[in-house]
Amino acid sequence: MYQMFPLLAISLIVYAILTLTGAVGTAAVSWYDVTFVQLPMVSGDVWNVTWGDLFLVASMGLLFVELLRSTKTGSESIMNHALSVVVFVIALLLFIIVQGFGNSVFFIFMSMTFLDFMAGFIVTTVTARRDLSVGGGVTGG
Repeated sequence: MYQMFPLLAISLIVYAILTLTGAVGTAAVSWYDVTFVQLPMVSGDVWNVTWGDLFLVASMGLLFVELLRSTKTGSESIMNHALSVVVFVIALLLFIIVQGFGNSVFFIFMSMTFLDFMAGFIVTTVTARRDLSVGGGVTGG
């Protein structure tokens, strides 16, 4: 059952809660622009890591797990791909329509949701095609 749930939906829900409630940040600064930590570099630069950066890194980790899960076949995998399309469509609509979602952090996240469902369908199609050619075997003889 848990194999069907697209993990990037977790990121979408977290982003939506933080954006719509304004839980972190101020009226002038959005939560994804708030600095999480400042790291001094050997070069003398200071790397400002924001909450948006952490959100994207965590989402990339979930995307990696999703890509690994896309190699499996079966009805749960197909349902996962279908739900991934739903997550992408919701993210696309939020990006276009809802205030607070039209920014680079959410656009990169939305791109991840697109990559998730496209990779899932492509991997499933290639795997099914390979299984058909291997399963066909040699006829006659």
